[in-house]
Amino acid sequence: MSTPEDRKLLMGDRWWEKLPRKVYSTLERVPCSQDWFEVYKVKEGIYAIYEPGQYEEALCTLLLGGEEAALIDTGCGIANIRACVEEITDLPVMVVNTHAHNDHIADNHRFSSIAMLDHSWSVRAQRGLPNSEMIHLVEPGMVWKPLPKGFDPKKYVTPPFKATRWFSDGDVIDLGTRTLEVMHTPGHSPDSCCFLDREDRLLFTGDMFYTGGIYTYLEGGDIPTFIESYEYMLSHYEDYDRLMPSHNEPWVEKELLRDVHRAVVEISEGRGKYREGVDRGVPIKRFDYGRFNIVTRADQHRPK
Repeated sequence: MSTPEDRKLLMGDRWWEKLPRKVYSTLERVPCSQDWFEVYKVKEGIYAIYEPGQYEEALCTLLLGGEEAALIDTGCGIANIRACVEEITDLPVMVVNTHAHNDHIADNHRFSSIAMLDHSWSVRAQRGLPNSEMIHLVEPGMVWKPLPKGFDPKKYVTPPFKATRWFSDGDVIDLGTRTLEVMHTPGHSPDSCCFLDREDRLLFTGDMFYTGGIYTYLEGGDIPTFIESYEYMLSHYEDYDRLMPSHNEPWVEKELLRDVHRAVVEISEGRGKYREGVDRGVPIKRFDYGRFNIVTRADQHRPK
């Protein structure tokens, strides 16, 4: 089990004191009737739905097309993201998941149209997640804002849901006037995906990139695969101008992708300074690089 000191290695001491993040002062705030969410207009037809009250600082992105809207991920399921989305648009909404971790699929059940990678992890995720796999998101130290009225931690689960579309690497999701090109990018998890919006020159990175702690130590993650996926992401470097991650900051300069790639290659070669700890029984190493850090399993080795 993790001790408070172990968790501090990942979370920092009093992590909420770094909020609000500076980028949000540059974006247009959009009213939302639920205090749990903050909504920001990033570009015309693109809205970031942010959960700053919980440690993961989950970000879901709503993209409005000519015929349909896409909601990239559904967050932690602590408040009703569908009600939030319906305050922004009356278009039909399709959920598009970057991967099947609990803080990305917890409100999938509220939607009838769900697109996921054609992968065994996505199939398994449809069963939902029990309280034992959700409760740590609202444990002491993980939440600093009041939980929504009526939220019961003892009943906190991810209910079952049904995917209605299965996509693969290279597929194009057409929203009418806006498309998303699927890029299968494992390394954080086997089912991780990025989505390339060529029209707005954006790369939606899921958990493959964000400012803060980037994890390769969770189940199914590994450094060699992570590096291969970064090389894939960088092969499209001229096709996007900004990054749209699923945590912390919704509008990030693309140059940081090259910095992360260099850092992970350095780590794979046995270089880089780190601190050691444990997260939920897994020995980890944290390598700090300023605006981001890489967290690996302590026993991860160089690629062959």
